[in-house]
Order: sequence, then C-alpha cells, then structure tokens
Amino acid sequence: MMNADWKDFLSAKGAQWNDAGEVTTFGLPEIERYMVKNGPVFTSLAHQAIIKVSGEEAFDFLQGQFTNDLSDVTDEHAQLSAYCDPQGKVLAVLMVFKHQDAFYLNFDGSLKDTILKRLTMFKLRSKVELEDVSDEMIHIGYGGDFGDLDIQRLLTTKIKELYEVKTLDMDGVRDVIAVKRPGPYHCYSFFGPLASMKTVWEQLKSNGEATNNIDWKLLQIVSGQPSVDAVTGNEFIAQFLNLDKLDAINFKKGCFPGQEVIARMHYRGKATKRMLRLHLGDADAPAPGQEFVLTDDADKKYKFTCILSAPDVFEGSVCLAVTTLKPLEAVNGHLKSESGAPVNVEPLPYDLTEE
Repeated sequence: MMNADWKDFLSAKGAQWNDAGEVTTFGLPEIERYMVKNGPVFTSLAHQAIIKVSGEEAFDFLQGQFTNDLSDVTDEHAQLSAYCDPQGKVLAVLMVFKHQDAFYLNFDGSLKDTILKRLTMFKLRSKVELEDVSDEMIHIGYGGDFGDLDIQRLLTTKIKELYEVKTLDMDGVRDVIAVKRPGPYHCYSFFGPLASMKTVWEQLKSNGEATNNIDWKLLQIVSGQPSVDAVTGNEFIAQFLNLDKLDAINFKKGCFPGQEVIARMHYRGKATKRMLRLHLGDADAPAPGQEFVLTDDADKKYKFTCILSAPDVFEGSVCLAVTTLKPLEAVNGHLKSESGAPVNVEPLPYDLTEE
C-alpha cells in the first residue's frame, strides 16, 4: 500500500489511480503525454518497491544473490542488477544503491512480497536485516532534455553521470537521495521522507509538468530498459532481457543463482532470444506477459512476448518484447500486427550484436 499522506497529497494535485496503484492522470492527459516527449516532466513512483538491506553481512549476502558485482555500489554510485532463479530466469530487475551503510533495492512493486520472502528465506542466520521501506521512502521520477541543468538550478545539486548518487545539497531536502537513471534525456529518481519529498515536488513543479505512470513508461521503453513484474517474472533468462548489454551482469564475480546457465550462454553460445523495441500502428499495445504474433508480406508468422508497453506520444503504441532472433533474419517485406496495422522494429540505444 502507498503512503496514505503521500496519496492524499497527490490526490489534491488531481491524481487518479488504477488498481495497481499507478497514477493514470493528473487531469490533463493530452498535455501529460505530449510533455513526455521532451520534458521536463515528473511523476510519483511510489507504487514501486524499496527494500532496505542492512547489517554487517549485508554485502556478502547480496553479493551471493544478484547478477552484478556489488563492489561497484558505493554512496556515490548505484547499479542495475537482477535477481534470478537457479535456471537463470529473472525474478526481478533491480536498481541497487547505498546510503549510510545500508543497501536499497528498487524494483517493480508487484514483486515486493515475493522478493522479500525469497531474500528472507536465503538469509538464514546471516547478520542481515531486511526491511520494506516503500512507504517511508517516497520515490519521484524527473526528466527532461535539460534535466541536469534543472536539477542544478532547482535543487542546487549537480549530477552528471549515469547511476551517480548524491544527497541533495539544499536546505530542507538534505535527506533526499538522487540517482541519475537511463533515459532518452536526463532522468532522475529521488528518494526521501514525506515532508522533504513534498518540497522536492513543489520545486520540480516550478519548471515542469506532472505526468502519469503510464506515459512515464515511454522513457523506459525508448531507452530499452527492461523490467519484470508479477506476470513476467521467472519467465526469461537474463540475456533475453538484454541485461548483459546493460552492464547488469558481471561474469567474473563468482556464484549467484542462475550463474551457471547465464555464464554458459555468454561463453559458449549466444542468446537465441532478445528483447526488441517495436512501434505498433495499433493504439492498444499488448499487456506485459501477453504473447502476440506479427506477420510479414509472405504471411510468415513471428511470435513475441510483451515486456513493457505504452501508447506512443502521437499515434500507435510502443513496446519492448522478447522474440527468437533467427526467424527475423528472413523477414519478407514489412511486418504487421494481427489487426493489419504496420509494425516497425526500432533501434535500441545499445548494440545487440554478439561479441
């Protein structure tokens, strides 16, 4: 459940919600979607999960659970990582950051209970504390073409590098943690207590428009950033979600669940499936976890599974979807959806070719 006081604060701003706890609009849907194109925009991400991991053995415990090397996580640098099952299938895609000797895990809110239960099960007698702080650490997303300059001007804090972490250098919000995230332009996450985050919201509002969680997903899709939720979790091997291309897997760090499968694919073969970015002429995109079929001009069929989708800014919709690569090498002409609408495979901001 979301922090009730934060929900009241957003409701007073015109926020409306869906059953998943996502903000669907602040009352100006056309402006919200259009502004996402270039920003500056900001939104509440309080429906996401934040787990605090502390204790003298927290590092060793998490190092044995996640795909990336936790040695690279400091008070100044966060990282993208994943939690996998023994078959190498991704249970959660996480951003990990550190603050005051504790690690924080940020991931899809629908997985919170599942991941917390699993981590607790493997903790055994380790000197580790696991705490759900999703309600007390309010999460705001912000982005725009000049987002780095906006943060410097509005919050007197300079954050330039991807996954750089800083506490805000401004009176009244010095307890707020800022992380630079991937995006088509400068994107940030802010985490902090309720009173401070209300101040951050008002500061951002002076030079930006509030947008909803659905349109915010466009930034993630355009950037080729995967996520899994309660539907798509435990379905895809890490490379199928391009996590190796996003520096979310360290192949030299040693054991973690699924490491054998993931390493074998890396060293001995290549990923047979990959996550691609699609633009569909259909206004309604498939939902996460939904399988759909595209056909080419020769009526040959290609199967995809949706990871993340959203309506596009101007027309149609966009999605990230996993498919088998080999058949796509022989596409005849153009692709179209089952309704006959045109579909384009769009470039990702990173290279999918095998080394």
